[in-house]
Amino acid sequence: MQLLFEDIKKQIESKFIDKGWVMVFSFGHNFKDVQNGGLYSALIAPSKVQDALKNYSWELIYGNGRPGFTSYFENNQEITEYNRFSDKGFEPLIYYREELGQRDNYLELSEEFRLYHNLYEEFTSHDKKEYIYSDSNGDEQVVARIGQNEAFIKLKFLKDYISARNVNFLIYFDFMRFSKKAVTELGIQELDENLSTETCFYNHRLFDLSDRRLRDDKTQSWLMGKVLIEKIQNYKPNIWGTIEEPNEFVEFIIDYDENGRNKYFTCDEEKLGNYFGKNPDSPLYVTPVFFEKDVLKKYYDNPKKYSVSDGYISCHSIWSLRLDNSCKDYVIVLLGDLGKLHYKEQLYWKSYNIPPREEGFSYTAHKRFFEGVPCNPESLDLYLKMKFSQFDESWVKEFGWSLFKPLSKEDYYYFKSLHLLTSEDNDKEFDEQVLALTKIFIDSLNEKELIKGIDIKKDNLQGIGKFEAFLEYKSLQLPEMIEFFRNVQALRSSTIAHMFLLIEKVPPISTEKVPLFFHNNYQVKLIV
Repeated sequence: MQLLFEDIKKQIESKFIDKGWVMVFSFGHNFKDVQNGGLYSALIAPSKVQDALKNYSWELIYGNGRPGFTSYFENNQEITEYNRFSDKGFEPLIYYREELGQRDNYLELSEEFRLYHNLYEEFTSHDKKEYIYSDSNGDEQVVARIGQNEAFIKLKFLKDYISARNVNFLIYFDFMRFSKKAVTELGIQELDENLSTETCFYNHRLFDLSDRRLRDDKTQSWLMGKVLIEKIQNYKPNIWGTIEEPNEFVEFIIDYDENGRNKYFTCDEEKLGNYFGKNPDSPLYVTPVFFEKDVLKKYYDNPKKYSVSDGYISCHSIWSLRLDNSCKDYVIVLLGDLGKLHYKEQLYWKSYNIPPREEGFSYTAHKRFFEGVPCNPESLDLYLKMKFSQFDESWVKEFGWSLFKPLSKEDYYYFKSLHLLTSEDNDKEFDEQVLALTKIFIDSLNEKELIKGIDIKKDNLQGIGKFEAFLEYKSLQLPEMIEFFRNVQALRSSTIAHMFLLIEKVPPISTEKVPLFFHNNYQVKLIV
C-alpha cells in the first residue's frame, strides 16, 4: 500500500514541518522506500504564487537559481541584462553546488538568510554544518542544519525571513515507488489525478509497467508537486534585526505590605518612578532588590560566557548588569536595571529573590550609585583581584620582572572565576577555589627569575621554596605568606586525593589578615 503514498501525503499536509523544523532539501533518503526523487524549495514572489499553484511542475530545479544573464532584442538591438537569480520571481534558499570540476557537489545555505539572522556557521565538513543564532541573552540555538544531501531550517526563523522579504516559500517534491507486482496482482486501480488546495498542488500517477520492460518492476507510483508556506500576515519587522518576542517583565520583592507579606512590583522602567516626577506613585527605578549570594554561582561556573567583576556581570559584549556584590551574604540590583535583562534572565534572578535586608547597600555601592564617588570594593575576593594587579605592577617596577607568570589563555578562567564561596558547605566549590588559588599563586611563580644569582643550598627546591629563598636573599621576612602558600598547596594535594586537610582557625579579621574564603567553620587566610 506504500504505492498510495499515504505516509508522504501526511507530510505534505504538514508542509514537511516536524517539531518546529522544515525539511527544505532532500535527495529522497529521508523518506522510506522511495527509490527515486527528492525535495527542493524556493522563495517565490507574491505575484507568482497563483500561477505556480495551478500545476505540479517545478519552476526551480536542483542547481538552478544562480546569477546569470538574459538577452533580448529591442528596436533591432540586442540587450543583455545581469540577473541576481536566473529565474525571475524564484530564488533558492538552499543552493545545490555542482559542476565544480574535480570537487564534490555540496549544499550551501543562502548567504542573505545567514546574514539576516546573523548566524554563526559551525563547519565540520560540507556534509555536516550547523548555523547558530545567539539571542540578546547570549543563549544559542541551532537554526539550520545541512547534512549529506539534506537540509532543515527552523520554521520560526524561516517565517520571519520570508515575511521580512515579503515573499512566500515553496517546497517542491517528486517521489517514485515501484513494485515487482502488477497492478492487477496488487488489487488496486491505476491513477492519474491532481489534488489542488489553496496552498498545495500535486499529481499522483500510478500505472502498470509490465509491457515496458524497462526494469524488473511491474508497477510505478509517482507523486509530484509543491506546497506553499505563507509569510506572516500584517508582519511588523523588528528594526533591531532580532527575531525575539517583545520583552516581558518580572515582578520582584521590593518590600513588605501592611500585612507583613512580600510586596512585589514590576521591573518595567516605563512603570517606575524617578527623581524628576515620573510615575510619582510607583517605586523608584533605584529601588534595591535583594538576592541570595548563590545567584552568582551560575556566572562563576561559566567564565567563558560570563564575567563577574567589581560591581558588574557581563555576557561578552551582549549584555551587562551593574550590581552590589560587595555585601557578604546577599547581592543587590536596582529594580530598573533588572528590567534591562532578557526575560529568561529575569526569571533566573527571581528564583533567588529574597525580602529586603536591613543592612541595605554596601558602603561601596552607596558611594558609587548615589554619590558618584569611586571607591575600592569591600568584598574580599574583589579586593584581592584589585590588589593582585596593583601588586604585580609594583613588583615589576621594583625588580624588572613579574613574580607571577601570566596565566595561559586556557587557564585564565581560574582568575576570572576566583570568588568567595557562595555557600559554606559546598565541597565542590571549595575544591575549585583551592585549585584556582594554586594556579594563580603557586603554579604561576616565576621560578626562573626567583633563583637568578641566588646560591640554592637545598636540592630539589620547588616553587614555594625558591620564593622563600629569594625573600631571605633580599632580607625580607614574610612567614605568614609562605605559610599561606604551603597551606594552599597542601589543600590542593589533599582535595585531589578526596581528603580535606583542616586548617587551623584564624583569629577575627584584622587590617593585616584577610580571610579569602570560609568553609565548614575553617578559614583560609591571605596577607594582602
